Amino acid sequence: MMERPPLNVLIVEDDVVDRMACRRTFAAAQEAAFALLEADSGEHGLAIALQGQVDCILLDYGLPDMSGLEFLAQLPPSGPPVMMLTGADSAMVAAEAMRRGARDYLVKDGDGRYLAQLPTAILRMLREQRLLDGKQRAEAELRKLAAHQESIREDERKRIAQEIHDELGGLLTGIKAYIGVAIERAGGNADPLLAEASVLAQDAIATVRRVITDLRPSVLDQLGLWAALEWHTEQVAQRSNLRSACRIEPDAAELELDAGRSTMLFRVVQEGLTNVVRHAHASSVQVDAWREGDSLLITLADDGVGITEERLRNGASWGIIGMQERVRHFGGELHITHRETGGTLLRLQLPLEGQP
Repeated sequence: MMERPPLNVLIVEDDVVDRMACRRTFAAAQEAAFALLEADSGEHGLAIALQGQVDCILLDYGLPDMSGLEFLAQLPPSGPPVMMLTGADSAMVAAEAMRRGARDYLVKDGDGRYLAQLPTAILRMLREQRLLDGKQRAEAELRKLAAHQESIREDERKRIAQEIHDELGGLLTGIKAYIGVAIERAGGNADPLLAEASVLAQDAIATVRRVITDLRPSVLDQLGLWAALEWHTEQVAQRSNLRSACRIEPDAAELELDAGRSTMLFRVVQEGLTNVVRHAHASSVQVDAWREGDSLLITLADDGVGITEERLRNGASWGIIGMQERVRHFGGELHITHRETGGTLLRLQLPLEGQP
């Protein structure tokens, strides 16, 4: 049976005696084979850690050139898991270290009893890290799958909209034209049912146009995101008797976003406006877009009853989760909160990644 290679543990500790004690502890460990790498300063430890040959790090808080917290700040998120070694009276330090990325901590007692816990604690931390890595990989794959499915759905919407336009729309237009010809030929003797049929045909054409627009608004492809947002906000207001405003600041209007981001932003605002109409009991809604540093900000605010924490937590929030996943796929963030002045605020922040 092939033996597993030793686990490479980097200890960043300026105290020679403490490093020697750790060396002896790992050499005598029965739980697993360990290989100890040593650094006597933060810079030295970072240099070794960034070489990518370390399974985990034992980090002393008090280093000659930096604190343990400063070390954590310079360690990349993809770096090896860190166990902080703190003094007996350093509970606050340990808590702050965990908040800044350390995976675990051990208290260095004056009698050295912590040394006996090191091998087991290291193995537990690495086991938890593997579980976390597996969960993150699974979540990343699920997000990729969700994004792929959303892309397929968007393409399917576009295809169906085109078919409805070409087939059903053309058929209804033809029917209305035939009815019009029949009415014209009959002159004053036209059957009143023909006039009613003409009205029904016109209503059907309007319905088809509305369905096509909901599936894939042509203005998004023809005029771009900003015109599409202004147009859709106005359409929603007309259908629901809402007062609406859509303000696109010049620094946002000059951005040329790719098709994927444009579609995502439009769909999120579309879903947000739909939620306002269905749930908010609002009298007005406002959409704003502007650039803030290297990010694009879009907000949607209404003056309705406001979303509740319960609704954010329960199953009714699945639509919100879907919106958040769409935004997260492009590295953005979406937050929906209850406004202090009443109503709900949707806030979307999208990194521009070098957009001019």
